[in-house]
Order: sequence, then C-alpha cells, then structure tokens
Amino acid sequence: MNRSSNIGVRAPEFPANHVWINSKPLSHKMLKGKIVLVDFWTYSCVNCLRTLPRLREWHKKYAKKGLVIVGVHTPEFTFEGNELNVRRAVEDLKIEYPVVLDSKYAIWNLYANHWWPRKLLVDKTRTIIYDHIGEGGYAKTEEAIQRALVASGARGMPKIVLDEDGGGGVCEPLTQETYLGFERGRYANANIVARHRHAYKDGARTHGERPSLEGAWTVMSEYAKSHGSSLYMPYMAGEVNIVMDANGNEAVEVEILRNGKMVPYTVAGDDVSFVQNKSVVRVDAPRMYRLLNAPNREEGVLKLRVDDGARLYAFTFGGGCG
Repeated sequence: MNRSSNIGVRAPEFPANHVWINSKPLSHKMLKGKIVLVDFWTYSCVNCLRTLPRLREWHKKYAKKGLVIVGVHTPEFTFEGNELNVRRAVEDLKIEYPVVLDSKYAIWNLYANHWWPRKLLVDKTRTIIYDHIGEGGYAKTEEAIQRALVASGARGMPKIVLDEDGGGGVCEPLTQETYLGFERGRYANANIVARHRHAYKDGARTHGERPSLEGAWTVMSEYAKSHGSSLYMPYMAGEVNIVMDANGNEAVEVEILRNGKMVPYTVAGDDVSFVQNKSVVRVDAPRMYRLLNAPNREEGVLKLRVDDGARLYAFTFGGGCG
C-alpha cells in the first residue's frame, strides 16, 4: 500500500454547501493565522474511537492558544452518511470541536485520503506540516501541534505526558477486521447467496478466521440481515466489536455466547448486559457495539443469536499487546 505523505502540500479549501456540527461553516481562509488539525474519521470505526480521547484533550488544551480541530466525518457505511446519526454520535461522544459532514467524499478526495483515522496538521501559511495515518503517535502529534503553535506566536505550552501506546509491549497476531457484506466479506459457508434470503446449514463448522451463517439470512453488499438466525465468528483477540443496526426497528436483541456459554462478566464488553442468565446486546442505533473486553488475547468462537431484522456489518478486534 502506498502511504504517500501530504507534507508540504497546500491544504485544499473546505468546499461550500457542507453541513457543519458545533460551528458555523469554516474555511481555511476564515482560519487564517490559526493552526488547523484535520482529522478524517467515521463514528463506527474502532480505530477512530480510540483516538477521540486525545482529540478531545488537545481541543481543551490548545483551542485558546490557536488550534482548531476539524473532524472530517467521511462514512464507511451508508448509515454513517445520515446527518441525524452523525449528530447523535457527536453528542454521545462528547465532541466539542467542529465536525463537517463529508458524506459524498468531496473533502476526502480533495485531500487524496484513503484511511480512517488520518491527521493532517496545517500551519498558519496553510501548508500541511505533519501527516499521521492510523492510531498511535500521540506524543509526536502533540509535539508537532506545540511546535506549530509556538511558531505562530503562542506561549506557555503544557508538558506532554509521554504515555505513548506500544511502550515496549509485545503485540501478538489478531483476527483481522471482518466484513459481512458480500462486497468485502468472506464466509466459511460453501456458497453465499447475494441479495436474496437463503437458509444456511452447518454454521457451527467454522474454519480459519471466517464467519459462518446458520439459518435464514439475506446478505447484501454492506451487511448480512438476520431472519431470526445465528452467526459464528472464530476469533483470536482480547477485544471484539461489531457494527450493527436495528433496520428501522426500535430495538432488537442479539444474544452473545462465548464457546457455547454465556459471556463471563469478567470479559464482557461495555454493550453486553445480562438478562435471565443470558448475555445480550440491545441494538437500538446504527453504531459499533463492544462484545468482549478480555485482559489478554484469547482464542475462541462467538455465536450470535440475532433477532429478526438486525443488520450486521463488520467485526473488529484488539487487545493483542501485553
């Protein structure tokens, strides 16, 4: 993959006629003299969510010194292009800096971007001076912010806390991000029928790291829609997440089993609750749900018993560093 840098490039102007959250429409011309951190993100991306605490912290520490963070929300899935969904996510995630909705990829394409998240630091001359793709690099990013602010005349920079991720820990292999729509998904089932309801058998016969379907499902380009059926997901990870929505229903329930049993309280993700000796997730909005949060990497199989109508998009995994 070509990870070409944008350093030294003049930052393209934000196009007009875009929806802005938490601010009036902004432009680089309006922000002349400011230091601008452009963050490409989308609200169901686990890597983006992991970076948000740092962005919120930098907004509080440096906004009065001349830093403007602009979150460019470019959707991965169709539901993330819905303004109401993004507004709810921005509120739930307690984001106070400006967010612009880039639902048609106009800004994404102007910046020749290919990744979530990506941070581009723009100096007071409108030149991109720092470019970081993915998670991590927080101390280096903050150092770049401080250098740019000092160069623009700001003073009194706070000490950077060097609690950098990956501080000597060993990262073990994890199950890779797994999509469930037919465009990017790969299943253990012998044949997947696209766009039409189909009954699948022997879903429990998983192999490798591929999910498998059991019962009636409709597999569309972005998601698999349940008709009161089950999905099996082999995993090697400590953290397991999944993007789901209720397909217009007020809420649907998904029961989660780990190696055939209820998920233990000690490893349950934040979105798992326990009802009548069952570990369940209540899906009431299109977003990412946290299923497992074990202290160490483990190998197992999750079974999801999914209510009729729920749509499942993608699994993500983490927790492989010790």
